[in-house]
Amino acid sequence: MIYMDMSTVCVVCGTKSQDYAVECFCCGNCYCSDKCKVQDHQKKIFHHHTWMEYRKIYEDILNIDENIRFVTIFDVNGKIRYSDHRQGIENLLTPEESKKSLKLALDAWRIRGELAPKIGKGKYVLAEYENIKRITMPLGNSHLLYVTTNVKADHSKIISEITNIARHKQDY
Repeated sequence: MIYMDMSTVCVVCGTKSQDYAVECFCCGNCYCSDKCKVQDHQKKIFHHHTWMEYRKIYEDILNIDENIRFVTIFDVNGKIRYSDHRQGIENLLTPEESKKSLKLALDAWRIRGELAPKIGKGKYVLAEYENIKRITMPLGNSHLLYVTTNVKADHSKIISEITNIARHKQDY
């Protein structure tokens, strides 16, 4: 866990402390409490889904399997709506590398979308690397899920359960 030094303040209330966990991967901001984090994010989302709704989807996905490491929900324009990793998991990529990986996944998904009239809509993409597996799949019509797991994860089970969650989120 990374901690702020005394020169860093909560972006909402301005309180200084050494005990703020930097836990927001979607914006990189530091907060003194979940209350401040929720307050800041609620005013940033301008469409009909709230930050807490995205967070609930993240939690539902994370609860599927202990081998899930990281979940990002982003819209088809590449705007991250929620992103976080399982507590105690070390990120393998820097924030810049993570953004680059997300952009590559989004660009590839867009290209697949251009081919959809001929081959059908994409259901998911699984990429397996030496250290992780990465699953990219749609959430409704205008969002994508980007999920990484440990290599030993049962990706078929995880994909199936995420599909069940996504089926109930068609308005996303």
